[in-house]
Amino acid sequence: MIMDGPFERDIRIVIRDLLDATSAFDGVYLSGPPEHRGERGGDLRAAAIEPGETAASSCWDDVSGPLVMTARATIILMARDDDPQTRDEVAEQLLETTIAALDGRSLAGRTLPEWTGIRSWTWRKPTPPERRIEALLEFRYLVEDRVDADPTP
Repeated sequence: MIMDGPFERDIRIVIRDLLDATSAFDGVYLSGPPEHRGERGGDLRAAAIEPGETAASSCWDDVSGPLVMTARATIILMARDDDPQTRDEVAEQLLETTIAALDGRSLAGRTLPEWTGIRSWTWRKPTPPERRIEALLEFRYLVEDRVDADPTP
């Protein structure tokens, strides 16, 4: 069985670091926004990276070749402002910053750049003074070491 392992955790850490380096965010968090952990949630511009699904496939007839892992992470972008128009503009700017920071990169030196990028996003209904956009980041990487799945002893 292939599971979310240290490679994907390392990739999410790199995502956090790349977003933080843009200086567009007051806070960038792993495993959800701070208020989900009982912490203060007062950032005006924030992002939270949450792991998603991972699927394994093989593009080759030879089953001994590397597996192609396609993984997804949700990046929750949060903009807070009392003015609804400003709030939405800031949320969209955070989305554009996220796309510019992540699309086409090799994350943690593991992902395939041509398969790394924001694939879709959803505007969530505003809950004043906050607007959230959930962006779906998809990335692929290769796993060279396949586990022998033969169940015989």
